[in-house]
Amino acid sequence: MTQTYDAVVIGAGVMGASIAFHLAERGLKTAILDRKVTASGATGHSSGLVRMHYDLAAESALTFASYKNYFSNWKERVGGECGFQTTGFLQIAQREHEDKLRGNVANQQKLGINTSVVSADEVKKLFPDLVTDHFDFAAYEPDSGYADATLTTNSFIEAAKRNGASLIQNCEVTAVHASGGKVVGVSTTKGEFSSPIVVNAAGPWAKLVASLAGIEVPLETWTHDVAFLHRPPSLGKIPAVIDDVINCYFRPEGSALILAAGEDESMRGEAPDAEDQTPTPTFVDKLIDAMLQRIPKLEESGLHSIHVGRDGITPDQRAIYSGTELGGFYLACGLSGTGFKTSPAAGASLSELIVDGEPKTVDITPFRFERFAEGKLLEGEFGYGNIWK
Repeated sequence: MTQTYDAVVIGAGVMGASIAFHLAERGLKTAILDRKVTASGATGHSSGLVRMHYDLAAESALTFASYKNYFSNWKERVGGECGFQTTGFLQIAQREHEDKLRGNVANQQKLGINTSVVSADEVKKLFPDLVTDHFDFAAYEPDSGYADATLTTNSFIEAAKRNGASLIQNCEVTAVHASGGKVVGVSTTKGEFSSPIVVNAAGPWAKLVASLAGIEVPLETWTHDVAFLHRPPSLGKIPAVIDDVINCYFRPEGSALILAAGEDESMRGEAPDAEDQTPTPTFVDKLIDAMLQRIPKLEESGLHSIHVGRDGITPDQRAIYSGTELGGFYLACGLSGTGFKTSPAAGASLSELIVDGEPKTVDITPFRFERFAEGKLLEGEFGYGNIWK
């Protein structure tokens, strides 16, 4: 028997959950389909940073709207928990990128973001256990921090269900159907779903799902290793940090652990369902060596655990939020490891595009799918280069 909906969202990660929440909130009867279970892909392995420093103003606008309208007042706006913790955030820049750092901070201040350029001496005063000899300046966001991606996803889905949405798990999409140049539904391992709106938020599976609709999306898989380190008892407070000098990022994980990862050793092109979830052979040694340069007290620490996540990445390492040449078929994919912190506002904006014909929360037109065919890849106004080497 065919089930009929106003909208079908493929993928129950944080982006699909956000889109479903916003569509259901607008009164659309929405189904969320996932080939496994909620947050079982990239979302479940997200590092969960909530920060606003990007070299592309459109991404800063998405993250700021997500922080301001959602993460900072989650219970009132969505309900449930997102686990947001304010730790402060530092973007540590290489010395030769000082002008770019200042340019990006100026752009973010124009958006209303609480951010400033601080000296290495000021960083040392704020966070005495960080070594500051390797840089001169950083961007500092005192309001930023991190949240729990799985809690966030589940809260979105529960709120969507309160507005009439349905979650169907262990439900793999096997075909996308169209008629007269418009999408009309999907076939799955749990039957047929009829809908004039289908949103592809399938993470590393998004390229395959798009191909079912006859659309070629320039995505490859991106596999990323993340470590949890024991926090030394003598270590004082630390913020969330993206450190372009040592090519790492890190943040507290509760009171007992530190989450840390490198930015230069991610693998590309593995199958979305590749079973090998072991880290690259040199990951731990390289990460520890780098982290000791910034936090020497980690010498007293040790490795707690490692996890491996997989997402989809585009040629310009920026997301796709867009309609397509197939009417009613939308893309929310290619998140390139930055989807979590943008998901609330991106979900709102794409839902506005779907329902109203234009986004209102944030202008997401820079992330249109057509940019790849046009050869107009996104570049930062004061670019640092690709995040993932």
